[in-house]
Amino acid sequence: MHILGILEIIVQVYFAIHAGRTGRYWWIFIILFFPLVGSLIYFFVEYLPEKQITAKVKRPATAYPAKSIRQLKQELEITDSVKNRMNLAKAYFQAGQYPASIELLEKSLEGVHANDLNIIEGLCHSYFHNHNYDSLFEYLLKYETLANEGLPNNLRLLKARAYEEIGDVKAAFKEYEAIADIYSGEEARCRYALLLKKQGQEEKANELFRTILKNAKLFSKQYSAFEKEWVRIAKAEMTSF
Repeated sequence: MHILGILEIIVQVYFAIHAGRTGRYWWIFIILFFPLVGSLIYFFVEYLPEKQITAKVKRPATAYPAKSIRQLKQELEITDSVKNRMNLAKAYFQAGQYPASIELLEKSLEGVHANDLNIIEGLCHSYFHNHNYDSLFEYLLKYETLANEGLPNNLRLLKARAYEEIGDVKAAFKEYEAIADIYSGEEARCRYALLLKKQGQEEKANELFRTILKNAKLFSKQYSAFEKEWVRIAKAEMTSF
């Protein structure tokens, strides 16, 4: 079989597995019955947007310079709305001013917005980065109780990282293992591998690092660009074995 045909099958299988593990079952038929075209549609409609959302969450602090924060504060002073509070809270978060972000989000979680999942998700991220893990777990539980489909993958990863931060390795292992193969991209797999290595389970960690490097070779340059940090870490960690 021609090498391009083999690559096409590998990509097709990868996206079919990703669709199944993330609950997008009807996409499996499109991917399998429409080779290449189905995979391309899935990549641009589902996979890429999910990666872009993740990238926005990780946007560096410089994304909201002081001038933008001042402007958003002025807008909030003119119109004290939940939308304006959330915009300013996001700016504070991306500038690393987590207590300010928390204050605005907590204030917004009232009335008709008392169970707003977007606000609760923002609080989860802000509390995690502010190292307030008790409040993080409280809001993760609230989100999971309110959401029909449970925690989204980005919050499941946050939960695993929080367990790792507080030293509950057993709980962290359980969460990482559950999400490593269904998380869009390599971050969950890489963090799981790093924890495994830290706990002396080098053989299992090595397998995960190899998977990351294999995926980087198999998939598109755009995929590799999104996963650059985790591929770099996997390469560095592999050299020490």
